[in-house]
Amino acid sequence: MQSVSDFLQLRSILNPGPFQITVRVSGLVGSGLTLSLNSGLSSLTVNTDGDYSFPSQLLTGQSFTVTITNQPVLPTQTCSVSGGSGVIGFGNINSIIVNCDPLRYTLGGTISGLDGATGLTLTNAFDGSTLPVAVASGTFAFTQTYVSGSTYNVTVTTQPNHPVQNCIVTNGSGTFASANITNITINCTSTAFPIEITAIGIGSGILRLSNNGSETIDITTNGLHRFPTNLPPSSTYKIQIVSSPPEHQCVLSSSAGIVAGTVSIQANCFSILTYKPRNGGVLLPNESIRLVFSAEVNTGSCSGSTGTLSNTTLALPVNFTLATTNLANDTLLATPAPTDTWQAGHRNLTLNCVTNVGSHPLSTNITLSYLIPSNIRYVSDVGGLDGNDGLTTATPKRNIQAAIDSFGGCPTGDCAVLVAQGSYDPAAIADRILLASGISLFGSYEPGFSDWKPEDKDSTILMDTVPASCAAATASNPCASIVADATITTPVVISGFTILSGDTAPHMAGVFINSTNNVRLIDNVIKAGKGMDGSAGVNAINSSPVILLNQIDGGSCTMSACTAAGLLFSSSSLIAPFIVGNRVDGGSPPLTLSNASSVGLRYSGSVGINVTNIRQNIFTAKNLNVVEAVSTTKSFAFEIGTTSNSSTGILANNQFNHGQAHRSYGIYIQSATSLQIGSATEGNLITGAADSISESIGIRITTFPLTIRRNTINLGSTLRNAGLNTTAGIYFDNSGGGNSIIENNRIIGGSATEVANSASSILHGIYAPTLGASSSISGNLIRLGSSTGGTSSLVAGITTSNSGAALIANNWIQNGTSNGNARGINLSSIFSPLRIFHNTVSSGSNTPGNDAAIYITGFSNSMLIENNILLMNADAVGNACIFNVNGSSGAIRYNVFYNCANFVSQGVSNYTELCTGGVPGGTGCLVPLPMGTVANFGNNLNLNPNLVTNFGIVSNYIPTAATSCLITKSPNVLLSDSFNGMGTRPGGDGAVSIGAIEYDLPCTP
Repeated sequence: MQSVSDFLQLRSILNPGPFQITVRVSGLVGSGLTLSLNSGLSSLTVNTDGDYSFPSQLLTGQSFTVTITNQPVLPTQTCSVSGGSGVIGFGNINSIIVNCDPLRYTLGGTISGLDGATGLTLTNAFDGSTLPVAVASGTFAFTQTYVSGSTYNVTVTTQPNHPVQNCIVTNGSGTFASANITNITINCTSTAFPIEITAIGIGSGILRLSNNGSETIDITTNGLHRFPTNLPPSSTYKIQIVSSPPEHQCVLSSSAGIVAGTVSIQANCFSILTYKPRNGGVLLPNESIRLVFSAEVNTGSCSGSTGTLSNTTLALPVNFTLATTNLANDTLLATPAPTDTWQAGHRNLTLNCVTNVGSHPLSTNITLSYLIPSNIRYVSDVGGLDGNDGLTTATPKRNIQAAIDSFGGCPTGDCAVLVAQGSYDPAAIADRILLASGISLFGSYEPGFSDWKPEDKDSTILMDTVPASCAAATASNPCASIVADATITTPVVISGFTILSGDTAPHMAGVFINSTNNVRLIDNVIKAGKGMDGSAGVNAINSSPVILLNQIDGGSCTMSACTAAGLLFSSSSLIAPFIVGNRVDGGSPPLTLSNASSVGLRYSGSVGINVTNIRQNIFTAKNLNVVEAVSTTKSFAFEIGTTSNSSTGILANNQFNHGQAHRSYGIYIQSATSLQIGSATEGNLITGAADSISESIGIRITTFPLTIRRNTINLGSTLRNAGLNTTAGIYFDNSGGGNSIIENNRIIGGSATEVANSASSILHGIYAPTLGASSSISGNLIRLGSSTGGTSSLVAGITTSNSGAALIANNWIQNGTSNGNARGINLSSIFSPLRIFHNTVSSGSNTPGNDAAIYITGFSNSMLIENNILLMNADAVGNACIFNVNGSSGAIRYNVFYNCANFVSQGVSNYTELCTGGVPGGTGCLVPLPMGTVANFGNNLNLNPNLVTNFGIVSNYIPTAATSCLITKSPNVLLSDSFNGMGTRPGGDGAVSIGAIEYDLPCTP
């Protein structure tokens, strides 16, 4: 990390100008000297020596040329310009001199490649003069002059930064011989590069970004910004949005990759800050839509927006006009023509608006969805009477059900009930609010219906008294404040409410949806209440609702083995709910209850669920009873149950938080499925709580193959007084991982502790037994914590057993510590040519010894172990880089062994030397004899790989210039991919780098 002062300096200098062009005039006796910048852009008339700045200023990247248009007279002199042309870098130009003295000479030359935002400082040792240079490429000159016979010695005293550069001076020393010195050359090359962020559309507030989960920057203005720390080539970077400015939706043009030069990323925050009416709500027939953007908007672009909302009653063009709210022209008004109205129905409009400067699109696709009602009823708890007709704001009804019933049906599907702020009993007329097809409910209108403010959610549907009928409530027919059934055949929107169910019934729900795909819950607070046997914020059976921007809580349950779920789904056919942008909390059973469950989302249907449209949600399962002697509690953020076959889709861009419990899982899949957890471009964030009892697992899969990509798993921990406990990032049950793909995940931290030291504490990064031949565990970053317990305790980066010829490749494994066993890659009962290629693996460390970067047991044979960097944390007796307890290997080739006295321990033999051809052998290459032929066991190296950090709390496995070229330029080409990404092997030199990282920069011969 760079210093705080350096960061402040970066913030102050990182701008593209404009910058001043300053010239020093020396030796002037006459008058009338005239200088020109860029052929007359601006000029200076000079009559005496000194420093002069041109009135015109230039930006970074613009060229400058200073010339003499009139030589001085009285007396006549001939002046010349040195350092007068080039390209502006980051800073004022102060390296130009005009010399008019025929007996003195200038010192300068040419520069190329200067990209550093801090510029460059040169020093002439002859007189100690210094020169700041901000010319990206072109000419420069010191602003002193020298007599013939003077010596000079020009060196770099301050190298550029942002990016970090190394500037080399050629022809830097010599003696003046009655002529200007112009042949000094300075060539600057970058040794570390910045991560540049160009921010767009920030109207107010702070955009906070992080790189690699650690360094952060706060961005408050549009334009160019950089992370303080530059990264060396081949470093990985992962930019994440920690928080966006209020009401902004920010999107990065790219987020992760390998540094090969300056990394330029666009952060587009151009957003709609406020909608009036609120998106997803009700729009009256002649009401204007008012949208406030985060930047000046181009109204002409908005007129190209498309959708059914543009269908007005008379088909006249919609008027788009601009206004000012926070910034000039940041507000768009869309209004029907004076004689026209919006056409009734559920309408939408996909916006095509761009910024007025730069023509940048909205950061996310925005579709306005409104109900333009053909018929309205008003409801108010102040002045409302069910005897009123509800047709006007002056004659509202009192209860929501009365208003719904008064329509007598809505065959056009576009009716609306508008509800003022206040409290409403769902059981006032029947025992619940029963929705009707095509009749939507909109809450949180101001008194007198003067304005709709759904963000207030102050229309509260509160079950004050639980109806007597709820005593018979079941999981398939719960007691609920709002109910929708199969009669809902046209869309029904519920928006702007706080929905609170009561206490107590056997099964309680906030909203119950049964056999309809037409319910849209938008921007509500929904809480289940308290059920004895179970509770759910939303309980949906055989339904695919739209659930958008809600806060949902699973309430509480009170009986043995009960479940409190935020969202509870079941179905006998494939469903595809739209669940986006919600905060979903599992319920909170009493901490005294020893066997309850808290679940964010549970699906338990007999057929599957399509998860593709479950995005941008935060699912949180709550902390539960962890009294070890009695607890069997379960805290699952997301669960698909045992009979839910045929689930499909890609589950991505969600956060899953799993709480403290006997068993705690972020994502739990228990059924045959083709779904993927994470995609090729984006995954999920999974975070575990501390101190569960038996298990804390980020992703748990029972028996079935799955694709798991690009997830970040922050491991929780287990803590048990006595008994087996397991913490893991990704865990497949012993019945098998099948042909699974586990790629590009990031698994960090975790611990497993058993206080009595009598039973095993297990910490796995990835546990995936019985992998099929088409399986791949590749490109994962695993950095583990500790396991402490009985003698069989284990910490292991990747564990597999009974697997076929799968691929374990390009993994970055920094194993943790244990008082039992530490194994970077842990293998058992492998009888197929399992391919272990191009991993960089540390053994981890433990108290008694028995560490290995690769540990093999179960009479395994046939494994191919090639092109790996194997690091032994502690070179102690009983440790080995490769430890094969009772089997053999098919190949051990082109590996790098470091800090291990035993390169390979196999059976009772220890191979402590590399014999002819790099084949592991025993003492003197005689006892035991070398392991085999060079073809199968040769070309191994015993070298310090000189990675950025071989060992440490946070290791960095990127090679450096000190890394041997034998490591970075291997001829053993096995794969086309690396930890860097797809298609990155071999490098430009046709060779490959041993280990996870492909490195093509200078190395040590």
